[in-house]
Amino acid sequence: MRFPKTSSLGIRPPSLPRLNLVSISSVAGTACAVAFWVLTLGAVLIPAAVIGLKLLSPDAMLTAGEGADAIQFSLPWAYVLLVATAAFAYLAISALIFRLLIRIVATLRMGDPFHPLNVRRLHQIGAAFASVTLGVWAGQFLVARFVRGAMPEPSLFDLITPSFAVIIIVVIAEVFREGARLRRESELTV
Repeated sequence: MRFPKTSSLGIRPPSLPRLNLVSISSVAGTACAVAFWVLTLGAVLIPAAVIGLKLLSPDAMLTAGEGADAIQFSLPWAYVLLVATAAFAYLAISALIFRLLIRIVATLRMGDPFHPLNVRRLHQIGAAFASVTLGVWAGQFLVARFVRGAMPEPSLFDLITPSFAVIIIVVIAEVFREGARLRRESELTV
């Protein structure tokens, strides 16, 4: 069986930028590209490994808690699929964030950081970061609630710092929107 080429599906992997140690945008682009590929590879391999472990050892036992409070039970498929799905979602959304950053850095290299598409990209980064944060918090809450002794319940205070990060990203997106508007106006007046 032959796999379809990714270009025929409209998927084009990012090219690795040439590393120029003088340019911060070059270093940032390279770091984002490396992070993107590591996360993309992890999004495929980690869920596959989790499912593979269950297939190879169907009688695996799960231990929740420590000491006298520890309980052991067989690892159900629902847990395996939940962990595989959560790992895939976390890593894939994180890879998406770096893919969007690669595109923002590309516009910076072209000398056009206030490109109108960067506003949308920053909003997408903020939404992706918020979804990852809420997903992790909800996952920890559910595990703490339903798997006795696995971990303490997360508090709402765990969401404060990530919420500030999302707000900062949205504010920066609006700064970029204003920069794009000012650039457009200056092009019209010249």
